[in-house]
Amino acid sequence: MELSLGLWLHTTSVAFQDILDQVGGLGRFQILLMVFLCISNLIVYPHVLLENFTAASSGHCCWVHILDNDTVTANSTRIHSQDALLRISIPLDSNVRPEKCSRFIRPQWQLLLLNGTFPNISEPDTEPCVDSWVYNQSFFSFTIMIGWDLACESQLLKSVTQFLFMERVLLGSLIYDHFSDRNVY
Repeated sequence: MELSLGLWLHTTSVAFQDILDQVGGLGRFQILLMVFLCISNLIVYPHVLLENFTAASSGHCCWVHILDNDTVTANSTRIHSQDALLRISIPLDSNVRPEKCSRFIRPQWQLLLLNGTFPNISEPDTEPCVDSWVYNQSFFSFTIMIGWDLACESQLLKSVTQFLFMERVLLGSLIYDHFSDRNVY
């Protein structure tokens, strides 16, 4: 009576090379299988890495009409720089950078006159971004974050896109795994 392969493996200590020799060794089929797996990996893996660039977060702040070039404002004589206009339109965060998700309700012209902080000045009223955002496009000219306006509250949707991509990869693996196990002659 012949021992099954599982029982035979438990009863004798055999090296992997001996088992490979008993089942037929490394043949043309195994080599072709590895070549096709390598080709499919070369096609799939760049798509996984591509998300690092297509979903990259760039700096952004609220859009305010005073910053538009074609808007007639109090700056129609161009006496204030873009940085000064940004300062009176967008509050600064704790790192002294423009706040990403809020803006002043009205321009705060008095902020251009201040050299320091004064305790008598009250905090100006702010509001969340209501129109749109302005993105820093110096590094990436277009990402899904810019194209779909995934800023502030919507920024969590970036994780949804990553989840959906990986879920589709898993679904494809399960479907094609089922097809690969069929014996078609």
